[in-house]
Parts: sequence; structure tokens; C-alpha cells
Amino acid sequence: MAALLALGLATAACSNEAEPPQVVAASGSAAAQAGGSSVREAIQDQMLPAIEKTYASRKAQVSLQGSVVHVRMDGDASAPNAGWTDCRAISQLIRKEQTAVLEFPNGTIDCPALFKAME
Repeated sequence: MAALLALGLATAACSNEAEPPQVVAASGSAAAQAGGSSVREAIQDQMLPAIEKTYASRKAQVSLQGSVVHVRMDGDASAPNAGWTDCRAISQLIRKEQTAVLEFPNGTIDCPALFKAME
């Protein structure tokens, strides 16, 4: 009997809830007016801080000088395959017209030059 009473109270509580939110889909023209390219630009504007946060455990500091993204962080520029994974990841995050340079305490790795050397 207590179970039926609890079930009844739960059902009553559910029926008193606020209406669910209305889902409104943007039409194709509304999405175009919102500016698909401006959305992409806004996302790209957040990439440099995101890179810095991603590599925070390596004390990363990111700066943009012209079209070159400089990522200064802890690590070893002379290690085998040094910078390969970092260059690949960072190059996918930055704008197409930008390039990346990794700056380690013991040296610098130019990502485009690294990619050419690996071909």
C-alpha cells in the first residue's frame, strides 16, 4: 500500500512540473544570417587559449606573432620524434593560414619544417 501511495505522489509531482523547453531549429537562412564564417572565427579565436590550457601541465605559453603561433612549453627538442605529436595536434587546431613553432628550453621546432623532414 505504501508503494502505491509513493507511486501516486511521484506521478502527481511529475504532472506539476514546468512545461519542457521548446526546441527551435534555426532555418537555413537564419543560420546563414548568423554567419557560419563568423561562428568559425569565434571558435578559432578561442583556440590559442585552448592550446595553452591543453598543455598547461607542460607550462605552455602561447603567442601569435604575425601568422606564426609560438607555443613555449616544457619538453625536450632533441628527443627522438620531438614535437611530432604536438605539431600534428596544434597544426589541426590553428587557422589554415597559420603555422606553429614549438619552443622548448633546449631548442625550437618549426612544425612545417618538421613535416617536410618526415616526408
